[in-house]
Amino acid sequence: MPTVKQTSLVTWVAHGIKRGRFEWDRRKVRWAIAAVLTVTLIASAYLLVTSHTAAQGRRIEQLRADLLRLEAENEGLEEEIARAAATSRLNERAARLGFVPVGAEQVEFLAVPVGSGAQP
Repeated sequence: MPTVKQTSLVTWVAHGIKRGRFEWDRRKVRWAIAAVLTVTLIASAYLLVTSHTAAQGRRIEQLRADLLRLEAENEGLEEEIARAAATSRLNERAARLGFVPVGAEQVEFLAVPVGSGAQP
């Protein structure tokens, strides 16, 4: 079996396991704390970005659903306007309100003098 050169960390861990305890000096403690803090910081940043992305995704889906609902409502309103603005429908409504068609003999035009300084 080929021999693998061990790093100082692996040697330290193996030695500590064999002896049943680890020897901690200040330098190793600082490195261990720095490593734990770094991993914690990276994991926290990842979770923050992931949760923010998920929340934005839900918001986008909600806005898309609202857009589809409003487009359908808008189409319905456009159809209603088209039905209400149809000439036959307007004539029926005018008749119900008491309006009658006007003949050419019933129309009276007013002449407005031009340049007389009259204000509208």
